[in-house]
Amino acid sequence: MPSFLRFATFAALLLAVSTTGKTQGLGPQAQTMPQGRPAYSVPGSGYPGTGIPATGYPATGMSQERMAIVDPDKKLSAGDQVTIEIVEDREGGFPRMVTAGGELDVPPAGRVKVAGKTVAEAAADVKQLLERDYYYHATVRISIDRVSPVSVRAGLVYLSGEVRLVGPQEMIAGEPLTLANAILKAGGLGAWGNGEKVKLMRQKNGATETTIVDFNKVIKTGDVKNDPVLQDGDRIFIPKKMVQF
Repeated sequence: MPSFLRFATFAALLLAVSTTGKTQGLGPQAQTMPQGRPAYSVPGSGYPGTGIPATGYPATGMSQERMAIVDPDKKLSAGDQVTIEIVEDREGGFPRMVTAGGELDVPPAGRVKVAGKTVAEAAADVKQLLERDYYYHATVRISIDRVSPVSVRAGLVYLSGEVRLVGPQEMIAGEPLTLANAILKAGGLGAWGNGEKVKLMRQKNGATETTIVDFNKVIKTGDVKNDPVLQDGDRIFIPKKMVQF
């Protein structure tokens, strides 16, 4: 065999051995992919160890944050931000915030009380109001965009007499406060407190309206019907027992 043919054959053998050594032990994907490029897998599975999601785009700090899931049974309260949509208007949704009084401003109906209600209940109330005066048929959708991170004060009630903590007590919007709960939050009755004749005094039409509440009975029996819900400015007076048993 001529010398140049022997040299060409020897060079081809060396090249084959070198190539086999570089690819030995690597999987078929890595052998076929260019260097510096990740090996893509089945769409939707992602690419473990590469930092690349199944979309094929690198994951960065600019990725969209996941929306917080809001409990659909969550009761609306002051400060919550919502979107209201009246489908028949075809204008899309409009943002609103629940006021300190627990209301939503819904044009053209005006303000609607929604505190303490779910979005489904609030939407039903808005629908009823719109259909009463403005719409033949209204499809109302309400969704929560952001839950209020802080409590909003809705007013003050005042406790006096034989109660452990005398003075004003805050009311939180969206959280109804009853007479019994207000007394319990104030530490309960004093040693001489007459829980059977607690006075609830409320201003109404310029006059003071007084209601006698049996606090002891409410606590013992759980009779919520006789445990009035307080309003801003209410005054609670616990009289003293004549004889301590």
